[in-house]
Amino acid sequence: MKHMLKDSQGVVLLLVLCIVALFTVMVVNFSADQGIDMELAYNFRDSLQAQYIARAGIEAAVVILANDDAAYDALDEDWGGFSDYAMAASAFLEGPVFSGTLADESGKIDLNSLILSGEQEFRVLQFKRLFDLLEIEIDDEELNDLVNAMIDWLDPDSETTFGAESDYYESLDSPYVCKNGPMDTPEEILLIKGMKSEYYYGTENYEGIEKYITVGTGGKINLNTASDTVLMTISELFSQDVVESIKGCRPFTQENYECIEGLDLGDTSDEMTWIKKVIDIKSSRFSIEVNGSMPSGAQLNIRAYLQRINNKPQIVYYKIY
Repeated sequence: MKHMLKDSQGVVLLLVLCIVALFTVMVVNFSADQGIDMELAYNFRDSLQAQYIARAGIEAAVVILANDDAAYDALDEDWGGFSDYAMAASAFLEGPVFSGTLADESGKIDLNSLILSGEQEFRVLQFKRLFDLLEIEIDDEELNDLVNAMIDWLDPDSETTFGAESDYYESLDSPYVCKNGPMDTPEEILLIKGMKSEYYYGTENYEGIEKYITVGTGGKINLNTASDTVLMTISELFSQDVVESIKGCRPFTQENYECIEGLDLGDTSDEMTWIKKVIDIKSSRFSIEVNGSMPSGAQLNIRAYLQRINNKPQIVYYKIY
């Protein structure tokens, strides 16, 4: 009898210990889960605040462009110093920081303008000249095929112009249809037959076309903001000496280009007619990239395109990453 009692007491003790151990594990797990939930909540809060900070930077860029003198656009204006503005504005914030850049897209080559009526010959030469100036490793046949594929991608019809239409793209492992319309972003060129990522991003041997191309500007090139490379794509007449003269004349505040040396603007050739048609001193499209960050390390980036419509900047593209 005493032996059975001892056995019963041992079982009860073992059961109590098991229950205590079980509750201990539950409490530890609950505490751990609660800690993870709290950490996730803090991360979400900080990420959301980083997004608001970045969004504030976008809104600041809109205000700066709205107050800008639309008669001309150059880097000596307020929008050209956006990076410094962001740094100064962040000094007034207790902890959060935003930084960013505001760039003129009209200082780049507009891919959508490749099919503009009456200008296609010069636009094609301009695009090819970019590859030549960057010394991209592509032969003439491959470049011609790429240009033809771009034309087919952009033009509204479904007829192949020695390039590619939907029948080609739908046959790929990851099929999609031909756009048959203007590109929404310059990165869209990576979808086009014959376009390789190294042509876009560059390699250790050559620079890619990424920072020299855009969409949505109407094809005008702002002499105040275009890089040396973009200026030289306009025409063979834009030698390095002419480019240096243009840079010495900046900022152009009026459409008076008489100070440019080495360029006969009185010439009536088709080439000069094209040059006078494509150059400008105003910009219609800007890109803004802003990074919002919190003391905790949470960060968020926003990229947007701002289009001037009736001299009012409007967001036409918005990406959070």
